[in-house]
Amino acid sequence: MNKRKGFTILGAIVILVTFFLTWVSWGEYSVSGYALATGDFFTISEKSLDLANPFPKLAFTFYILWLVPILAALIILRSITDRKLGILPYVAGFISLSLVTVYVLFTDFGVGSGAFKLITVAAWLHALAAIVLILSVYEVSLLKKLVWIIVGPVIVFASFKLIEKSIMNESHQETTDVKADFTLSSGQLIKEFMSNDSAANKKYLDKVILVNGPASAIEIGADSTSTIRFADSTGSYAIFSLEKEELPAVKQLKTGDQVSLKGVCSGSIYSDILATTSISFKRAILNNK
Repeated sequence: MNKRKGFTILGAIVILVTFFLTWVSWGEYSVSGYALATGDFFTISEKSLDLANPFPKLAFTFYILWLVPILAALIILRSITDRKLGILPYVAGFISLSLVTVYVLFTDFGVGSGAFKLITVAAWLHALAAIVLILSVYEVSLLKKLVWIIVGPVIVFASFKLIEKSIMNESHQETTDVKADFTLSSGQLIKEFMSNDSAANKKYLDKVILVNGPASAIEIGADSTSTIRFADSTGSYAIFSLEKEELPAVKQLKTGDQVSLKGVCSGSIYSDILATTSISFKRAILNNK
């Protein structure tokens, strides 16, 4: 076995193994490399960073990330059997570097300074292995290899900044002046999403909903943001991200208080690992001030 093939196999093995290891730690939560593919990434980020999936309708596209371990396994098998690899190493490396970039950017957005300290060695090894994998293939020039290495992270970075700008500058009618499309209790809301999340998302997504119930958790961030959760006995919950002007009123509340919240539903995410459903709301206000 020549050195180049050895580096190819080594890079593919490291990619395959590290994909299933922890990539980032957000407080008490550890997020693995495959968490974005399963949907658990945003479930955990809501709990630890109060950051939900900005585009829940596109959640299904993350299934493509399962190509990382599949391609890595194919590369190992084809290398051992002396078969041509074709474009496999480039695609595997491209997706892997893009994935690591998402974790780094998202962590930085949610945490700010010190975000790099939260990224684990496994994530950096995954990125390094992806670069080694691309460079180890001899069919193309070094320039083309560098393009494969750089283009993924650049596309992710540009897309992330556009999405961030869109979210930050999102224009909307004040929630206070909008009549609720639906009014229901927190228990009814959670039960409906747990019974049939597809139907519930179709019914409630982007609708203004008035929800009443006891607050199970109240969190206030250093940047004057706040969230209130309604939870049930299964661990499933609805989380409302309140407007900053609601902060004085939120400070007067305590866990267990009966509250009425009005907000725009961003959809739900089901966690296979936690077996829970999380329903997120944006632009929320207290309706019983």
